[in-house]
Amino acid sequence: MNILKYTDFLLNKPSVFQIKKTETLQQFAVALGRGTILEKHTTEIPATLIVLKGEIKFVLPDEELTLKEFDIFEIPVDVEHSVHGILDKNLFLITKEIEL
Repeated sequence: MNILKYTDFLLNKPSVFQIKKTETLQQFAVALGRGTILEKHTTEIPATLIVLKGEIKFVLPDEELTLKEFDIFEIPVDVEHSVHGILDKNLFLITKEIEL
């Protein structure tokens, strides 16, 4: 399986590909084109973001972070955030560990 086969770098919406989902783990890839925004949302589950390709802007209420290829970021729980694609092709992986 190749993630790029199942995602597109769209300019008007994120492309999401579910890689794995079990009772204790959720893992998915998100592709963004240049200027594409993953709209504001929160996570109730601890999540790790890894940039696989490109560069993204991770926007929190009081901070904006630029994350580049191979950067790792722990997404804060219950904090509203959005993600913006900076380059033509931006791809990141999200892993959530679900506690039973």
